[in-house]
Amino acid sequence: MGVLVLGMHRSGTSALAGALQSMGFEVGPEDDVMPADDQNPEGYFELSSIVRANDDLLAHFGGSWDSPPAFAPEWANDDAATQFIDAARSMIGELFESDHFVLKDPRISILLPVWRQITKDQGCAVVIVRDPLEVAASLTRRDGLSTLTGLALWAAYNRAMLRDLHGARVHVCSYVDLVESPVKVLTDIAKSLHDWGELSDDADLSGAFATIHPELRRNTILNADLETEVSPVEVTQLMKLVLDQRGRHNVFDVGTVLEPGWWDGPLLEERRVLLQWARGTIAELQTLNANLLTENAILWEKSDSANREADRLRDRIDRVRRLVPEPLYQLVTKIARRS
Repeated sequence: MGVLVLGMHRSGTSALAGALQSMGFEVGPEDDVMPADDQNPEGYFELSSIVRANDDLLAHFGGSWDSPPAFAPEWANDDAATQFIDAARSMIGELFESDHFVLKDPRISILLPVWRQITKDQGCAVVIVRDPLEVAASLTRRDGLSTLTGLALWAAYNRAMLRDLHGARVHVCSYVDLVESPVKVLTDIAKSLHDWGELSDDADLSGAFATIHPELRRNTILNADLETEVSPVEVTQLMKLVLDQRGRHNVFDVGTVLEPGWWDGPLLEERRVLLQWARGTIAELQTLNANLLTENAILWEKSDSANREADRLRDRIDRVRRLVPEPLYQLVTKIARRS
């Protein structure tokens, strides 16, 4: 049931999804596909409705894409997760015309326990991994995140994928291999998809090869001024472990337990605390603003009512004045002023 394109943000998931579209996979309704921009000139190949739904689920559990939640055990059986699964299944039925679709949103990489239930494990996944320092540089350029934060996020996403893809059908590739050897990498992916029944025998791969543009790889170790940077040992080891998984897995099994390092767990926890504080502050300000708007509306209504009453009194005065002879009116006016 479809192909999930997985990977950390800024890791080449868009390039990979674009190539799969050229192989014949649906990406969804044109009016729902996220438009291209300066960051991704060729497009994102992801659906805004899916991104919003994933963002809402992450927020429910106290996180966001750049501050992954600290999920409790069995979180995927939470009522909110169950409702999300049912809603997402309905969305997929409405968004795609067939089971041969590609679904790409990096957030799925940290939400796999629910997305594997949504697809009922009938599909497969294609994972792409990119050098963590290049990812961090791209996140700094796009989002202003520090290098260390980018590395922590890279590690969190890749740990989650390696853990939560256990037992699934998975093909792993690297971004640098895709850019430097697109024909080989995409041919290998296509063979896996064909053998898994996701790709037809007559699929034309030439269009997919042409979608890969090496010149769009702007954040390399050299041009991002990162040649002197060194990743923490935990990140380096994790990168090696992911690269060791390159290729096809009919039953994915890393065979090791991956725990956060001494530094990245606390760093991301601090981001979660700040995120909750920011959300709480924003909620308070929104409530205050709503109250002020209500009070303002009441005051405007009172002002309008007072103005209408003043207009009625002026009308009555004018009518009375027209009934009183002018000499008498002037006399009464003088007396009223003296008093």
